[in-house]
Order: sequence, then C-alpha cells, then structure tokens
Amino acid sequence: MSRAAVPYAELRAALPGFRGPARSPSIPPYSELPPRAATRYALASQALGLLLLACHVLLVKESIWLFPVAIVALAWLYANAPLVGLAVYFQILLYQNLLISIFSPGMSYMPNFAALQGTNFIALAVMAAIALNRLLTPTWRARVGGVVLTVLVALAATAFYTLIGAAKEGLTSAMVYFREFTSPAFAVLVGLDVGRRWGYRTVGVCLLTGAVLAVVLGVVEYWVPIEYYSLTNAVSFMRLKWFAQPEGNTFYVPQDIVRHYTGVLFNITGGYTGYGSLTSFRFGGPIENPISYAYVLAVAGLVGMSLRRSGWLVAVLPLLVLIGVKGAGLLVAFSLVLWVVWQASRSKPVLLASGVALTVAYIGYAIVNGLSNNDFHVIGFLGGVHGLLANPIGHGIGVGGNLSANANAGFRWTGEGGFTSTGADFAVESAVGVLIYQMGLASIAVFAVFVALLRAAPIGRAVTRNGVARMTPRRQDVLFLAMAMVVVNGIFQEEAYAPYAAGLLALLCGIVVTNGARPSLLVRQPPVA
Repeated sequence: MSRAAVPYAELRAALPGFRGPARSPSIPPYSELPPRAATRYALASQALGLLLLACHVLLVKESIWLFPVAIVALAWLYANAPLVGLAVYFQILLYQNLLISIFSPGMSYMPNFAALQGTNFIALAVMAAIALNRLLTPTWRARVGGVVLTVLVALAATAFYTLIGAAKEGLTSAMVYFREFTSPAFAVLVGLDVGRRWGYRTVGVCLLTGAVLAVVLGVVEYWVPIEYYSLTNAVSFMRLKWFAQPEGNTFYVPQDIVRHYTGVLFNITGGYTGYGSLTSFRFGGPIENPISYAYVLAVAGLVGMSLRRSGWLVAVLPLLVLIGVKGAGLLVAFSLVLWVVWQASRSKPVLLASGVALTVAYIGYAIVNGLSNNDFHVIGFLGGVHGLLANPIGHGIGVGGNLSANANAGFRWTGEGGFTSTGADFAVESAVGVLIYQMGLASIAVFAVFVALLRAAPIGRAVTRNGVARMTPRRQDVLFLAMAMVVVNGIFQEEAYAPYAAGLLALLCGIVVTNGARPSLLVRQPPVA
C-alpha cells in the first residue's frame, strides 16, 4: 500500500516551510520496507557483509595486494543497490576489528594489519565518491548542492593540511587524523545519496538489526572476558595494535587486557583510585575499543527511540553506565533533555536557546572542574587553543594529538614543567583542540560541514488544523540534536569525530535531509539505484 496517496499540492499546502520544487517524474517518493521485510533484508545483508569481511581479512593477511578485492565488491553493490551496500558497510564498521582479531595470529603488522585497520574508512570513502557522482546531477544539486559544496571545501582543506602534516611528521600520523576529520564529511555524502531512494526508517532498522550481535558480544565480554578474549584471539590483536608503541605493549594473557581496560568509573582524571573507589571494566565489544563501542551503543539507543523502539534505549543505558564512557553517556542524556524541551515547547527559538544554554553550562563547568583536577582532556583542549593563538595558520594534520608521532615520543604528565602544570605543547584528548591546532583557522571548513547539515535539517513538520498551522516534532529530530551535541563533545573527547560517533550520526542525518518532506512509498522488495 502506498503512503504517497496524499496529493502533492495538498502536501505543499500543509507544509508551508517546504521548499521543494513542483513534483516531477525525476524526483519520485523515497521507498520504505515494511518492518518485518526490512529486518529480513537486514539479516541477509548482515550475512553477506560478514562473509565479505571475513574473506577480505583472510585475503589481506596473505597479501596486501588483495586489499582492493572486497572494496571493489562493495563499490559494485553500493553503485547498483545502495541499501545493500550501506547495510554491508554497517557490518564492516561494527565487526571489522572482531574479524581482524579472530584471524590475527600470524599476521604481520606492516602492511597487512595496518591496512586492515583502515578498511571501514576506505569503504566509506569509495561509497562517498559514488554518492558524489549521483548528487552532482542537476536535480539533486539544486536540492542539496549547498551541503555538498561545503563538504567538498572541507575535504580540499583537510587534504591540503594533510600534505603539510605528512611532510613534517610522516604519512602515518597524517593519515590517522585525515581519516578522523574527513569521515563525517564522507558520511554526509553517503547519507544524502541513500536518502534519495530510501527512507530513514528502513535504514534505521538495518542498523539496529546489524547491531544486535554487537550488543550480545558486549554483554558476553563483560561477563566472561577471559573466555571471550581467548576465543577471539584478543591478545594477538592487542599486541599488533600496540606494535608501534613497545612501552605500552604489555599484553601476554587475557588478564592483561582486563587490567588495561579497568579504571575509575567514567575515567574521571584525579578521581580516587584507592580501596573502595568506583571502577569500571570498559569492555569494547566487537569494535575492541570501549569509547567507540560506547558511541555505537548511544547512537543505537537514540535510533531505537526515533523509530519508536524504545526498548533499545532501555537496553543500552545500563551498558553505557557499566562501560563508563562520559562522552557517550552525556550524548544520550543531553539529546534526550533537548528532545523533551522540543516536544514540550514545539518552538525552534526555545529549542535553540535551551541548546545554547546547556552547551555553555556544560563547557564552562567541564573547563573549571577539569582545571582544578588536572583533567588532561581539558588541558589538551587548551593546548589546541594555545597552538591556534600561536600559529593561526595551523601546524598540519598529523602534528599533535594522541595518535601523532609527537605523542608516541612521550611526554611528562606531572611534576614541575610537566603537562598538567604548564599545559600541553600540542593538543591531545580533544577532537576540537587537535583540529584547531592542526588546521588553524582553516578548521572552520570542517566545522562548516556540521553547520550546513544542521541548517538543512527538516526539524519538525508544519501541520494545519482548522486553518491554524502548528509545528509538530518528529522523532527523528533527535538525530540532529545528537549531531549538535557530539560536535560539542569533541571539545573534551578526541574520538567524538570518529566514524562510530559523528560519522554515524552524520550519515543518518544526511538520509533524513534528502528524505525531507517528500512522500514515502511502501514497497515489498528493494529496487536498485
């Protein structure tokens, strides 16, 4: 049954804010699958994605020259059936490290392991290139050309500063941060493209269905970590992951991983760590990184809430408390607070004022409290501010940051002349701090991508009743609230702009943007591109 039965002229009259052109055959309604069909489709895509990923890991383990095989297969899928390609990409994003870990014994660090770690980014970049080709057609350029142009400017700026950083610190350090700062931009392009043909609800069901296994694996890891790490060859994976930092490569048995990921609850710097202190075991699920995994849980909870599957939110909240990652927990909390304000007020000015007030209070409290406790997230952000003021042009992508050659060389955290008494020589532990340190004023181009996406957001919908137009919130509006909050979170967390956080949200928001106010069409089986 089609939900596109409402005449287009009546739809435009009911939505005064709708800026779309008159309906034409070139802009059909977007498609939605029934929930059960979407779930079955997602499960089939998950099986295909995991099989493709396993083959990819085994091939690259044997020879780096076989790396393009799976990427070409994914590109073909995405070019011909975007929903299939995107569903497969979700599996790569969620389970890449798990499959690498399982097959890690006997694997070489360079170039095999290092290349495999970049699989999800290469996949995203290739999909974005295909998406860009479709978005530059006249029809879609007229609708989303402003957002696309902003993305292209940001990509050009980051590429230029990556060349500068590579010349100073080497290609490896530069590429690590190029990947982080461009992932949201690439994700926007993919989201805008998929939203041309597919509705947010269907994509959301695909994401949640694929994430069920990730949640189950996280629970298993929490309850039986030693057995889980033994079965997944996690020790071998961690030794490869820390190969370039021998001083921290102390993983010999599964218990070493448990000790590594056990610390003060919510990782509060300066917190009491003695007898009776609150600690948490920061399990990483299939991503094998607690912070990235926590962000995936947070996004899954918000997506579930937006699809009226609030059981997801109920399920992930205890896991977020157990894992103890501040950024992900605050992302959910602040997004829900702003959603309640939006639902109660139904006023965009009130929502904006509340968001600004919450942001100012959060940043102010975090900085004041962080300085009093020598919180290296705060001090690392201020290191970025100092670097920007000292050199507004920027130092180059890859110069400074947790994963840079500077950080790997080591520095003193405490004591006279140390990090916490004099401030950072370069930005660390802060995506915003690292970005402004590395790109200087040119970092505005990267932040502009988030601004453009939020400006294009179809927040709410105007409904006319008895001749009176009234703004009605939509559940997917929470995605844009979360997008805004994860940008703010980047001040105090370097991973906030990674593919698992800002990248995933940017992709979903992009889908909602191109869905816009267009009618949807319920279909029984997926059409191709």
